[in-house]
Amino acid sequence: MVKIILSKSDKFGNQIVTRNSMKFFLDKLSSASSKEIVLDFKDISFISRSCADEYIKWKIVFSAKKRITEVNMNNEVRMMFKLVSLQYKRNLSLAV
Repeated sequence: MVKIILSKSDKFGNQIVTRNSMKFFLDKLSSASSKEIVLDFKDISFISRSCADEYIKWKIVFSAKKRITEVNMNNEVRMMFKLVSLQYKRNLSLAV
């Protein structure tokens, strides 16, 4: 198992704001050999909608290959992920 504290990464402080920084981080994470990844959002106070979208798209692809768990999300971050996830679900239901 790999546990990553996002606020301690060299790409993020306490806010995750640019799609490019999230994409770069996720590209590196994709190559991790561990089958279980725990992302610790401790001290992350904000995530932009574009970063949440990038993460959700990545998770949809890699959750078939890896067990991905998020821990210690504050309400604002959790709600942004929920908003983006609901949009994907709504778009899927409209496509059917």
